[in-house]
Amino acid sequence: MNRSSSRVLLAGAIAVSTALVLVACGGGGGNAAPVDALLSGTDIPASAAASSAGATAFVASLAAAPADSAEPIIVGDVVLASSDSAEPVDL
Repeated sequence: MNRSSSRVLLAGAIAVSTALVLVACGGGGGNAAPVDALLSGTDIPASAAASSAGATAFVASLAAAPADSAEPIIVGDVVLASSDSAEPVDL
């Protein structure tokens, strides 16, 4: 994958994760948001393997991190979720 494709993918993932965070903030309640558990032996959250929205949010979070200071992540044999029926995300 070339650098511009990676940037486009990361920008889309950032947009989706931002939308998810804003939606999750609604409703008040005062309770702390649940932490997304990592898959065993990896740095991948379970939501990234469970749904395409979770995968997009995870990739967006990686894109938001400064490239110069980012640590490598352990991916193991995890396959990120995808969907043939979900609507494309605007960038």
